[in-house]
Amino acid sequence: MSPVLETVTLVLELAGEPMRAREIHTAAEQLAGEPLRWTSVKGTLAAYAEGCEARFERVRRGYYRIGRHVVQPSG
Repeated sequence: MSPVLETVTLVLELAGEPMRAREIHTAAEQLAGEPLRWTSVKGTLAAYAEGCEARFERVRRGYYRIGRHVVQPSG
């Protein structure tokens, strides 16, 4: 799994509610402790919000949440 995908997934898992793509980008940068390209975050959201194995769900334009079928680790 790519570092950006892993970070974006964790951000949305922790949020537990839909977030704006820009908010996801900011939170992912804070979590990663380094700058992330906006285009990488945006592309990751778009790429993994479609298809039978979608990791994210686009709830409306610019808003995403973790997919309902994604198994969240117990901790």
